[in-house]
Amino acid sequence: MKVTSITWGSDISLFAEACDKLGIELHAWSTNELKNDDTKLEKCIESFEHADVIILRPASEGIWNEIIEKINNDVPVISFGYDTSLWKLSNTPLKIVATVSTYHVYSGLENIKNMFKYIGKETLGLDYNVDPPQDLMWQGIYHPDARNAFENIDDYLEWYKPSKQYMIGILFFRTYWANGDIEIVDTLVRELEKKFDVIPAFCHGMGDKNTGIKTSGEVTDRFFKGRIDIMVDLQSIFHAGSIDDSVNALKILDVPVIHPLVSYYSTMDEWSADISGMSSSQIGWSVAMPEFEGVIEPVIIGVSQTKEGHGSEFECHVPINERITKIVKKIEKWVLLKNKPVSQRKVAFILHNNPCASVEATVGAGAHLDSLESVSRILGAMKKTGY
Repeated sequence: MKVTSITWGSDISLFAEACDKLGIELHAWSTNELKNDDTKLEKCIESFEHADVIILRPASEGIWNEIIEKINNDVPVISFGYDTSLWKLSNTPLKIVATVSTYHVYSGLENIKNMFKYIGKETLGLDYNVDPPQDLMWQGIYHPDARNAFENIDDYLEWYKPSKQYMIGILFFRTYWANGDIEIVDTLVRELEKKFDVIPAFCHGMGDKNTGIKTSGEVTDRFFKGRIDIMVDLQSIFHAGSIDDSVNALKILDVPVIHPLVSYYSTMDEWSADISGMSSSQIGWSVAMPEFEGVIEPVIIGVSQTKEGHGSEFECHVPINERITKIVKKIEKWVLLKNKPVSQRKVAFILHNNPCASVEATVGAGAHLDSLESVSRILGAMKKTGY
């Protein structure tokens, strides 16, 4: 069986490993590489003519208009993903598309292997023994030294045996764990464990009561509440349902939330050469929006890297080691500050001053805000709490 797939870059490593184990010839492409490389786009379109099956996970990028025009509809086409409106690009029965999507959502190597066997059996009549989608853990606790992930905190702590004064919680996406794209988390855990105990928890982010998927807020409540001194949030946005639910969940957690960044599409060289560091869309999504939740320290700690394995190229994410060290030093400072008596903390307020206008008119200027009065009230409130 020859398969051409166009999906997200994070899918390709599992797809390639599954196809390698099954003896399936896979030509796998990510949307990101096709929109940035005309040569690869041409090769991808050429591969349509030789494919027995075409698998698509469409997105909103404009490159998809060109891809769709060139698809060979003489072979089975399966278009799946979270946006069910894009399933209409399929020419296979809806049941097949829905089942493929379920295998993919559950993820993990065995599910992806069975997904390809299911596709071969249902669309080409190949003689495969196929297991149905197996429910993989939606949320849990991962540690690089543990053989399996833990479903509850008590089992993890019994295995982990905390021994240090302070505990750090790490929250990251389930897809990292399910796809094996875990090097950044592993490196962060190792660096933190030089000074702290850790609870590295993964979850889907958005909740779904029908499938048992917990929100980020529910996961932090279950695994972190009352146990950690700092939370390191590697998810783009902290989800607890509504905006109010997210704010309340963070208030209940009541610890500083550190928010390191990963440049999902830039390599180390590209990130180093880019004066902006990140694209405007990723700055909006990964920096500006999370700041409304009160998270801090948006330091980049990881970048994208293209690797080869199982006959395919795929994107993964790797740590910037000196940046990991930097963020851990910052975490150490925040832990010390959190446990420092209020009366001994020193706080500075930095006010805006436009050098192009007179000093008196611009000190503390803020659009539609009375900044000086706000600072005055904050200082009064701080004094009442012991500052």
